[in-house]
Amino acid sequence: MVADYFKKAEDFPSALDRLYTIITVLRSPGGCPWDRLQTNKSTTISLIDESYEYLDGVIRKDIASEREEIGDVMINVFMNLYIHEENNDFRPEDAVNEVCDKLIRRHPHVFGNEKAENASEVLSLWNSVKENVEGHKDKAESFFSHIPSSLPPLEESYEIQKKLKKVGFDWPEVSGVITKVEEELEEVNQAIAEGDEDHLEMELGDLLFSVVNLCRFMKIRPNIALHRCNEKVKNRFQRLFTMASEQGIPIDKDHVNEMNELWEKAKKEEN
Repeated sequence: MVADYFKKAEDFPSALDRLYTIITVLRSPGGCPWDRLQTNKSTTISLIDESYEYLDGVIRKDIASEREEIGDVMINVFMNLYIHEENNDFRPEDAVNEVCDKLIRRHPHVFGNEKAENASEVLSLWNSVKENVEGHKDKAESFFSHIPSSLPPLEESYEIQKKLKKVGFDWPEVSGVITKVEEELEEVNQAIAEGDEDHLEMELGDLLFSVVNLCRFMKIRPNIALHRCNEKVKNRFQRLFTMASEQGIPIDKDHVNEMNELWEKAKKEEN
């Protein structure tokens, strides 16, 4: 068994077995003290982090990075599965069989006799199976019951708006969404003029919600859009920092004009 840890797999099923076996060794009494301390919560947080690192590779079209980071995603998925197995919650094959059955059940146009000619019809079938076959109907008193309370606020807003769209509570055209963003921005300006911090906080929340709605309407995930912006700002300012260091320009409030010039130069280099 030990020799198998070091032997590269020649097919995907064997590779999955190799990875899961290594996880069991790391979690064993004679394994790794750090890995034995991990929980479903800590591993899931790591899974989110690794997913974003994989996304970075996808955005950069860096295949080597994508290959490495999706492997890290699988480490955390398998770690979660093994922790559940350790706790006698369920076995890995139970989770995989359950999702396989769900995929077959929710694709009757592929595995059954239903017809779906486009993505919209597929989604209608998917939702029909969820409600009429699986019984996942929203109770009248808990319309948002299927939106996880653990979601970050940005993603929760997106899911709330998706839910509202399903029942037709949505803008007919993007122009209405843009107008709403502009209205909310004006209300933010009014709250700033009033000097009321509580009112400003509420209006900024409304502005953020309307911008998330614009992202959703345009089929853009707001968390991914913001993540890309964050990476762009970090990379651009790092270039600014490097150029400032080379030119002996301090990074402080007294040299904002020079930093602005370097920022514009870094921006042009990107283009």
